[in-house]
Amino acid sequence: MPWSVERVGSALHVEITIPMAAGGWETLMDEIEANLGAGLLAIHIPSKMAGATKTDTDMLKMLWDALGSHGIPLLPPVPHAEP
Repeated sequence: MPWSVERVGSALHVEITIPMAAGGWETLMDEIEANLGAGLLAIHIPSKMAGATKTDTDMLKMLWDALGSHGIPLLPPVPHAEP
């Protein structure tokens, strides 16, 4: 799967790799919406992706617009700590 959605405390962490397969953006949005709920204070999601196709860029913008309508702050991804 070219994406992941993980709820950590009051934040939702979304990771996306491209290219996204057919139907992948819709499945990603469904998973994000399934994780929206009480106590969610922030969504960490990329705002752009290096090497993205025009379709991926357009879909990411639509995802941002849809998530923005929920009134939850959208923040840059949090870097993973190296073990």
